[in-house]
Order: sequence, then structure tokens, then C-alpha cells
Amino acid sequence: MTEILYKDYYKYANFYDIFNKYRDYNIEGKYLLDMLQNRKRVLDVGCGTGTHLDILNNLGYIVHGIDISSKMLMVAKTKVKCPLYKMDVLDMKLEEKYDAIICMKSVLNHLNNYDEFKIAINNMLYYTKKNGMIIIDFDNSRLTGSFEDKVDGNRRQIEFRYDKENEIDYRKISFYIGAKKFEMEHRYLIYNPKKIEEILNQFNIKYVMLTNYSKQRFNSKDKRLQIIIKKL
Repeated sequence: MTEILYKDYYKYANFYDIFNKYRDYNIEGKYLLDMLQNRKRVLDVGCGTGTHLDILNNLGYIVHGIDISSKMLMVAKTKVKCPLYKMDVLDMKLEEKYDAIICMKSVLNHLNNYDEFKIAINNMLYYTKKNGMIIIDFDNSRLTGSFEDKVDGNRRQIEFRYDKENEIDYRKISFYIGAKKFEMEHRYLIYNPKKIEEILNQFNIKYVMLTNYSKQRFNSKDKRLQIIIKKL
């Protein structure tokens, strides 16, 4: 997973914030605040360019971040002053445990299979304190078709193809930045909620599946899935 994603996100880091410039992160910020409450030491797994770190830092949380892309981390360093580590969720080696871990915006959709998902859950639980919380945000879109948006004269085009048999969403992304074109491809594992439950039930935890950055219960037709885990 690491080598392929690192190459892609090295390129994407330059464009990620361009196309999220006008995105309203207030909903996610309020959601995290409501869920985390007084769990003040927070690790962001797959922190990307550091937007969620910056939000939580401004809310008074003590934040650390990990990401597999050094380029993403370079951008994050311009937004927030906190410890940042180049690290894969499948091979976490940290010196402390946290009150909470967040894993936002489809990070675990980039895993290859459910075995890797189990490893990721196990690793995050290891670095979560007793009674701590893990918040995981998944893409559940199952898209086929295309999408295009423009921001400040720059254009992004995404072609989606959902493989129903293997539950994989393939996405080809083209960026048109000035006169230049850049391309990358994503492979998203779209999780089966029942398989997620089978894995989570193997751990000493409590969890709930929600959607829409709210306390609304998830159903299979929802485009996003948030899993809130409490370590016992």
C-alpha cells in the first residue's frame, strides 16, 4: 500500500488544498468536538495537509499527526505547529498513547483488504488509552460516472468505476493547473458493514456506526460512514 500511495499523494499534495479551498470544515470540526469532548491528546492518522489538526489545535487540543506522504506533511507544517511523523497505519511505531485517534476523509478506504483493516484497527487501539476513542470516517459512495469542479481557474475531473463484485471503487483524477495536466488513480475499498462488524467484534471495545457527521445511525445507502470506537 505504502509505495503506491506515496507516489500518488506526493503529486496530490500540491493540489489537495487548492480544490478544498472553499470547503466548509465547520461541520466536521463541530462533530469532532462533540465526540472527543475532554479527550485532549489526539493523534490524526492520515493527517494529510493538516486541516483537521489545525481545527483541533485551535480548539485547544494537543495534536500529533502521521501520514505516509512526506509532501503532505510538509504542507501540514505550514498550517499547524505540532509533532508530525511519516508513518503508515499498518506499521505504527510511536512513543506514547493518546486519549483519542481520528482517521478522517477515507484514509482506510485506501487499504487493500480486510486483513489490513484488522491490522490498522489493532494498531490504533494499541496507541489508544483505556476509555479512549477512535473516530474513523469512510467513503461509502459506490460511484460510477464522472465529476468535474473548478476552483480559481483550476479544474479537476474525476472518473468513477465501481466494481460491485469486488467492492472496489476505481477513480481516475485529472488536474488541470494552468496549462499543465496531472493525473493519478485511486483504488478505494468500499467496506461491507457486516464484515467490519465481524472484525470489530474480535476486540474488547464498544462501537457505533453513524453517518453524515451526526448521531444518525448508518444504513448501507449512506454515502459516508463514521465508526466511533471506545476502548474498554
